[in-house]
Amino acid sequence: MNETNLFSPSEYTAALLLYLRKHPARVQSSRALEMGPGSGVIMATLLALGAQSALGIELEALAVQATQKLLDQEGLQANASLLQGDMWGVCGDARFDLVVTNLPQFAAEHIEGDGRLPTWSAGGPDGRRCVDQFLKGLSRHLAPGGLAVMTHNVFLDFAKTQLMADALGLQARVAYCASAPLPAYKLASMSAEVLARFTGLGIHKMGDFWFVDFDLVEVSWKHEDA
Repeated sequence: MNETNLFSPSEYTAALLLYLRKHPARVQSSRALEMGPGSGVIMATLLALGAQSALGIELEALAVQATQKLLDQEGLQANASLLQGDMWGVCGDARFDLVVTNLPQFAAEHIEGDGRLPTWSAGGPDGRRCVDQFLKGLSRHLAPGGLAVMTHNVFLDFAKTQLMADALGLQARVAYCASAPLPAYKLASMSAEVLARFTGLGIHKMGDFWFVDFDLVEVSWKHEDA
């Protein structure tokens, strides 16, 4: 599998891109961060829509290269920075006005058969491993008045995300909902407990085809005027 296919944007990435295009004022002049750029299309869109600066933090060296290649191709490298590292550990004390992410969040320890890197999609038995880490760090790096936008699979249990955000002084709300095909190789890797719990409640089957619902979730400060 070549580098282009390795980081091909998913339906989740496409949903984030649509969100950004529909809310350009939230991007313009922002200090933006993308956690896990992958192909680089979201980071490039942030800059194309007028972000003051955009930082991408990526665990995979190949993804850093893919993102840099796209930024160079589109002439958007001037206000861009890329760091290879594990999430917030490379951020220092930086704060951001806009944070965008499509984290690994599939309810599996490892996904066989997609040709992707081991860290690409699997989020542990309940899918929350990276999501919880992201939320904990977000409270230290989201600027006053800032906004984070994240993809959020239905089986992550939005109530858990709300409770965690609340404990950190943040608030989470669903901006809108979408659905994506659930390939057979992913279905085979999914936690049996999660599959049983959410079939018919966010995971749907029609004939031989499976689909999974997901949300775009906005996270912001609870008490901006405090």
